[in-house]
Parts: sequence; structure tokens; C-alpha cells
Amino acid sequence: MSRPVVVADSGPLIALAGGGLLELLVTVFDAIHVAQAVLDETTADRSRRGAAEIAAFVQAHAQVHPGRADAVYAAAVSHLDEGEAQALSLARALGCGVLIDERRGRQAAVREGLPVFGVLGVLLQAKRLGRIELVGPALKRMQANGYRMSPRLIEATLQLAEEVG
Repeated sequence: MSRPVVVADSGPLIALAGGGLLELLVTVFDAIHVAQAVLDETTADRSRRGAAEIAAFVQAHAQVHPGRADAVYAAAVSHLDEGEAQALSLARALGCGVLIDERRGRQAAVREGLPVFGVLGVLLQAKRLGRIELVGPALKRMQANGYRMSPRLIEATLQLAEEVG
């Protein structure tokens, strides 16, 4: 089974770093690309929780791309932040999916016809691949580090992971 290629946005990198789970991306995806704007957003302030982990992970496992100014970027930056707009533009240029959790960013990716992946999907796939035993504890670690998820989304994820009775 081939693994997808993805461009990562800031939110999932921060969430996974907060849970000590960045390495799962290497398990789930064949290649990881990061726009320079996303790297800057996540690592510029090294005192920010997870910044050092993200910087080390990206250096070891991802390809960083310079800023883009194409039509996809121009359309997206009017309603998304810089990192999200750059991630969408890069994903379109590379013909791959985008790892993004923010609702407006996901909606824009769908409008662009891009495959969309989320951090919860990463956890579910990592469990299917035997990389983590349970999704629940990973969710709790991410929440403890400030990652917000609706109770309904948590419940649905735990059901898909077959971790609720």
C-alpha cells in the first residue's frame, strides 16, 4: 500500500509536537513538505512549546519550500492566514494532499480539489499501522498541551478507533 505525500500546515505540526507524536507523520506519509511560512510560524519563537521539536523534525524529515505567489495563494490569503495559504498553494503545485485542521483551511483545500488529511486521521492511521496502541492517550496528551477538539469529534474518533464501548 502506498502512502500519501502531504504538505503540512502549522496546526497539525503544533498539535503533534505537543503530544510528542511528530514521528507518526513519517509512518503515515511517504513524504512531508513544509512551506517556509509554516516553518516560520511554528519555530520563530523557540521558547514556544514544541518549536524546537518541530524544527528538528522538519530538518530531519521534511522538505522546506520557499514562499509562493501564484493564483491559489492569492485567492487563499484573502481569507486564510499566511501559512495556510502557502500550504494550499504548495500542495496544488506538488499535486499532493494537505495536512490541515483549521475548518476554513480544510474547506479551501476541498474547493481546490486537494486531498485533505487531519491530525486525528493521522492518529487513526498510526493505530491501524501498529505504530500506536491507543488513540485516546494521544488525544489526551494533545489536549493537555492546548490542542482544542470538540467533544463530538473526540467521540467520533474514539469510535473509529474502536476505543469506546
